[in-house]
Amino acid sequence: MPTLEEIEKLIEVAKDSRKNAFAFISRRPKGAAVLTKDGQYFGGCNTENAISGLGTCAERSAVDHAVVHGCYEFKALALVYPKIIFPCGACLQYLTQFSQINSKDIDIILSDLKGNYKTYLLSVLLPHGFRTTKNIAKLKSYSHKS
Repeated sequence: MPTLEEIEKLIEVAKDSRKNAFAFISRRPKGAAVLTKDGQYFGGCNTENAISGLGTCAERSAVDHAVVHGCYEFKALALVYPKIIFPCGACLQYLTQFSQINSKDIDIILSDLKGNYKTYLLSVLLPHGFRTTKNIAKLKSYSHKS
C-alpha cells in the first residue's frame, strides 16, 4: 500500500499530465501516473485519434513512459478525472501483465480533481485477468541497453 505522501504525489503527477491530454474527440482529458517499485513517478495522458483504436489511454501512457525509462515493476497507479472513474478493461489487463513481473498486486488510486480518492487493488478490479504461463519475472532483466 502506498503511503499518503506517495498517493498525494501520484495524484499531483497525474493532474499535471492531464493538462497535456489530446482529447479532441471526447473532450474528456484524463491523467495518470505510476509509482515504480524503486520510488520513481511517471505520468501519462490520454491521446485520441480520429481512427478508432489508435488512441492511448492515460494509464497505458503512464506505464509506457516508465518502460521507456527501463522501469517495469509498479507499486501503484493513479487515474485523475473530474469525477472518480474506473480504468477500462484493456488498461487493467495491461497492468496485470506488469504485476506478474514481481508477483505483486498494484494499488489503483482513482481521484477526482479535488483530490478525493478511492483505492482498490488491481486483482479486485480484474479478478480473472489473463496471466501468461511463461515466467514473466525474467522480463525485468530484459533490455536492449547492452
